[in-house]
Amino acid sequence: MRLAPWAFLLALALPLRAQETPHPNRLAWLSIFPEPLPEGVTQFSLEATNQFLRPDRRNSLDGRTHAELQGEEWELVSDLAAAAGPGRFNVRTRLAYRSSGIASRAIMNWHDLIGVDQGGRDQAPTFKEVYHLDRDGVTVFDLDRPRAQIQGVDVAYVVPWGTARAGGRLGATVQLPTGHQQELQSSGGTNFLAGAAAWRTIGQFRLWAQGEDLWISLPEHSPLRHVVSRGQFWRAWVGASYQGPGGSFLGGFGLDLSFAYNETPYWTRLVRVDKYGLQQTWVFRHERLPRWRFGFTEKGGTFATPEITGFATFRP
Repeated sequence: MRLAPWAFLLALALPLRAQETPHPNRLAWLSIFPEPLPEGVTQFSLEATNQFLRPDRRNSLDGRTHAELQGEEWELVSDLAAAAGPGRFNVRTRLAYRSSGIASRAIMNWHDLIGVDQGGRDQAPTFKEVYHLDRDGVTVFDLDRPRAQIQGVDVAYVVPWGTARAGGRLGATVQLPTGHQQELQSSGGTNFLAGAAAWRTIGQFRLWAQGEDLWISLPEHSPLRHVVSRGQFWRAWVGASYQGPGGSFLGGFGLDLSFAYNETPYWTRLVRVDKYGLQQTWVFRHERLPRWRFGFTEKGGTFATPEITGFATFRP
């Protein structure tokens, strides 16, 4: 049974203060599609992502697909927002630098310290960098040396309703096909997103939800057509936020915890690419730093999203 309608009903029906913009899944395969529907607030984020696909899971059982994913990504995300009519326009640009780095070694050391399995990281060269996917001999993605890139640019329009205590927003995004598809900058086509969010504040707590549908438009000769099985997929978030009463250093802390369900449009016969993803995101803030947010996001139980991202966000 399709759950997309229920995701939208959840976001619309909950009489859910305005929530933080959901953090995107930074997994390389999904980064070429539109970002989550923004709040329409000017902000700048610096993010660092480590990504890895273990060697024994790089080939499909039918022998037709091969994937490699190992590297680090630093990304400067800029949201520029302006009021227009009943809502706000938001332009999101993403400057990414993809390379190898030290995070894999640091993660291995941490796993050794707490005594858990390395998940295959010890089976691959520590400082290797490669983002690659091919199907039936057709190269879909290929990036194996450090470089700075401009990702696809998202232009969104959001319309809020209600108040900061209880309300929501509706909006849509068009993603412009900037950059090259094979280097994981965009899909090469113009993609669209429609979404809704709602929230409600109860005392020190805020409950919120957001749901979205995405439509993919691929050029006629795009190699993505070999691995993308459908032109539509959806994702949804639910979250809860707590803000301390203030008046003291400890009391001024705030925390936003959310969980996401991400569908995938891919059909490669590689479970780590094709399977839906669960994602958890932790956002920390403090009343003495009202313009800043800090946090991290990682897979939330499935290894379909083998990534961990740390981020710091500043709102002028």
